[in-house]
Amino acid sequence: MSPYLSESAIGTEELLDIIESAIIRDINDALAAVYERRAEGDMARAELRGEEYAPLEYEEVPASHVYVGNFPSLVLEEVGPEAYPYIAVTPEDYMPEAEDIRMDQTHVFRSGFTVHCLAKAVPEEPLPQGDFSGVSINGASNIVFRRAIRMGEAVHLVLHSDPSTSRLISGSSNPTRGQQSLPWTYQHNGVGANFWFQAVGTSYVIKSYTGPYG
Repeated sequence: MSPYLSESAIGTEELLDIIESAIIRDINDALAAVYERRAEGDMARAELRGEEYAPLEYEEVPASHVYVGNFPSLVLEEVGPEAYPYIAVTPEDYMPEAEDIRMDQTHVFRSGFTVHCLAKAVPEEPLPQGDFSGVSINGASNIVFRRAIRMGEAVHLVLHSDPSTSRLISGSSNPTRGQQSLPWTYQHNGVGANFWFQAVGTSYVIKSYTGPYG
């Protein structure tokens, strides 16, 4: 059992700590598994589009790039490309849940949280087939989209594989929800390479048990 869990109670902070621990331990192994699974599909897609196949590589997520409660971009004045990729685990809402007869001595809450995965891509040469009315489509737009989506898939794999998080998630019948941002670009003070960024957020709901103290 996770050191953050007790037999009778789990609060919001403990919940976030459990999720953070699982992600830090297993996210990079999960990314490797997701990219390996997608390799055959990537090759088939390149052939279909008449493009030369180039393996899509992932960037590892260091432990220091996993945040809980806040986004670093909302804390720091400016977050440059060196801060990416990163993952932010944020609480969403929590409300009373119907009493659970198995935990009659505790308060039962429906707790929601979202895992935000933010990826980056370096500027690429415009795609040869992506020139429309004189406007070139930068290849980084495709790379950053796929990196962000695959980070979200890797997190999903981690949370459903880790014994503590999978048990918590399986306790609620509410479906998982996902959403993604539009891509954005960044230049440091308007100078230098124009990096591409995109975010994918996946929301989960669990039952949270707390004692009378909160």
